[in-house]
Amino acid sequence: MRRLPPALVAVLAASSLLPSPVLAQSARGGESTAAARGPAATGGKAAGGTAADGKAVRGKATFYELRSGGGNCSYPSPPADGLYVALSPREYAAAASCGGYLHVTGPKGSVRVKVVDQCPECPAGHIDLSRRAFTRVAGSGRGTARVAYRPVRDPRIGRPLSFRVKEGSSRWWLALLVIDHGNPLASVEVKAAGGAWRRLARADHNHWIAESGMGRGPFAVRVTDTRGHRATAGRVRLAPAAVQRTTAKLY
Repeated sequence: MRRLPPALVAVLAASSLLPSPVLAQSARGGESTAAARGPAATGGKAAGGTAADGKAVRGKATFYELRSGGGNCSYPSPPADGLYVALSPREYAAAASCGGYLHVTGPKGSVRVKVVDQCPECPAGHIDLSRRAFTRVAGSGRGTARVAYRPVRDPRIGRPLSFRVKEGSSRWWLALLVIDHGNPLASVEVKAAGGAWRRLARADHNHWIAESGMGRGPFAVRVTDTRGHRATAGRVRLAPAAVQRTTAKLY
């Protein structure tokens, strides 16, 4: 194949016309979201980094609606209030942003939204809001809007941690989803009875994986978020597809 001139490569990369390595990784993960998105994502550049860096970003917003499930972050359902957001592959960061919250301000007002999904076609600085969230910041008569957004520190969510063991998990392979943690997560560790803590690996569909399993359970699960908060929940069962509610809170 004929090589493109370096100058042309730079132009295509800047305009998001070249494939993103992060997007390719997400496609290989096999955990895509079924969503009907609003206007096509074009343009939009992050100013001064990304929200994942802890900085405010000036960019643009469009809207979409999840058809089922909780998006690329694998939550069982969208937030009950209907206020959620999908991020660009760069800001989604292979699920590192899942479960965190953004404060978004537009021409009509502000809203707090939960990160539940990835917008594969969005460049950094372009967020895809739920229709309800978009209406709050931009009104109902627009297709796109200029917005500013920043991460919410220690958001109050009013619920303790919950866990969901992924379908297909067994004593030989474990995939664990953490729900209602507030800040994005830094690590998840699991300990079987009489064993040592074992740190799990995060997949880009937001499950935490023990490739060789953790036995029959139940397990203790230790969760640490990006703000340094830590909580431990006991007796999480090897019960695939069941949401297990606990009394543990990170803050």
